[in-house]
Order: sequence, then C-alpha cells, then structure tokens
Amino acid sequence: LSSGAAVEADIDASKFEAAHGAHTGKPGKKADMGTKSDREKQYTLAELIDMGFEHIQWDGVTPIPIIDCCGRIIVVLAGQPGGDYPEELREAFGIMLKEGENAGLSSNAADGPHKCGAFPAYNQGVTMGMGNAHPVVLNPRSMTQVLNCLMGHSAFQWMARYQNAAFGLWAPRVYAGYEKVYNTIHSNLELPENFPGVVFTAAAFNFG
Repeated sequence: LSSGAAVEADIDASKFEAAHGAHTGKPGKKADMGTKSDREKQYTLAELIDMGFEHIQWDGVTPIPIIDCCGRIIVVLAGQPGGDYPEELREAFGIMLKEGENAGLSSNAADGPHKCGAFPAYNQGVTMGMGNAHPVVLNPRSMTQVLNCLMGHSAFQWMARYQNAAFGLWAPRVYAGYEKVYNTIHSNLELPENFPGVVFTAAAFNFG
C-alpha cells in the first residue's frame, strides 16, 4: 500500500462537537444546518472555494490522510485496491441500476427522495441506537430480496472488505473497538450478517 503526503487542515479535532459525549454521531444544531433550500443546494466548485473550502487534487486511487493541527487523522481518502477493482465497481453500478429499475425505483418512488438526495435508499443489517436497549434488525421490507442479491455479488463483497481493511489500517484503535463489539454480539446473539468478517453491521444502498 502506497500513500500520498498527508494534507493538514487548520482545525483542532478535539473541538468537534462529536468529540464530546456519547459514542454515536450528533445530528448538529438546527441553527448551523441552514434552511431546507440551503441543505439541498448543489454548489459549484468555485462557490465552495469562495466559502473557504480547499480543493484537494486527487487521483481517486492513492490513499491520502487528512490530519488536524495536532497530527490526528480526521479523514482518509482511502483510494482503491489494485487488480480489477474499477471493473468490479462498474459492474456493481450496472447491477444496482438494473435491480432498481426492475423494482420500479426512481426519484418518484414511495421511499424517495429523502434528505440524502433525490433517490430511494434502503438499510439492511443490524443497528442500535435511538434509545434501544438491544440490537435491532433492520427491515427493508419488499427490498429484502433485492438487497440480498446485491450483497451476494462479488463486487459488493469486495467493496465491503476493502472498506473494512482501510478502517483497520487507518484507525486501528477505533477498529479494535468495533471488532470487540462485533465479536461479542455475534457470539451471544443470532443476528444476520451482511458481509461476514466485516465489522460494519449495517449497510445503506442508495439507488440514485
């Protein structure tokens, strides 16, 4: 694995709101989220740069870590593995497009659009949060068979394994925590697995 030079951001990760309190992500304050039109606006590159964002030139392949002012890794552009991965991704896109069309999905589908975009999205796997005392098995209802088909395809399995490996490489201590929880719940409870051996217990499929 080769990696590019780290990109330093002028920010202190210890000041992030998510760095304090519970382990789950925080939705953010309404005052900081803007109006509905603000959140749905599609910005041009020039507009983002004018707002203070930095444009990072990236080939989409070479892994590049982004660090804060103290050298902590806060973001990783994980890149791609070698081999036929690009071809597998294109095949995955084609399969997902076909399955979505066969299921009658579009921006006008009953389950879309939503706040992530003008397309239906479905979650599958196991989650826990929002006050639940026990793990909850997600139910994508009529899309269960479609999602099972996608998860059985080699391209989606490769994506999941690479994400898992990148997580373990760049955030080993956080990964170890995920792995401990994963092993604990699966040794004590009979729960479905999207991708065996991958510590992410749930996956979102965006048909956009």
